[in-house]
Amino acid sequence: MTLLFDTSVWIEHLRKAVLDEVIGDIRGRFLLAMDAVAAAELRAGCRSKRERTIVARLLRPYERSGRLLCPVRGDFERASFALSRLRERGRLPSGSRSALLDALIAAIAVRDGALLVTANLTDFSTLAEVMPLRIEGFASFTRRLLDQRVAGRHK
Repeated sequence: MTLLFDTSVWIEHLRKAVLDEVIGDIRGRFLLAMDAVAAAELRAGCRSKRERTIVARLLRPYERSGRLLCPVRGDFERASFALSRLRERGRLPSGSRSALLDALIAAIAVRDGALLVTANLTDFSTLAEVMPLRIEGFASFTRRLLDQRVAGRHK
């Protein structure tokens, strides 16, 4: 199964190395990919050459291995249609200025049948109301992986 982390998770990883504890548990269970929207958001958020270098180093393995998932026409259609349906219901995601970017990330995850893990569960849960998005909060995802690790030791 393909696993995508939302931009919010990557930012926390860059700040606090939050993935270090679970990356071993991810290997062999998931195909870890990155979507090009999150990659662009990470690049756009850099405030220095040093930060750009760090982000480039993070992205390089995904770019080289073909695991950088780029949006295609259908993703834009799926994302915009989802936002239109939410607007019709009066239910736009809270960060409406980044709603299209979040919807594109969600559309890529749907297209690839990926599990999207995010620290921004509220907005992606809203998107899941109108698209078949599989999401999990980062805290519950890491807790589940760690619980499975412990359960595996006791067998």
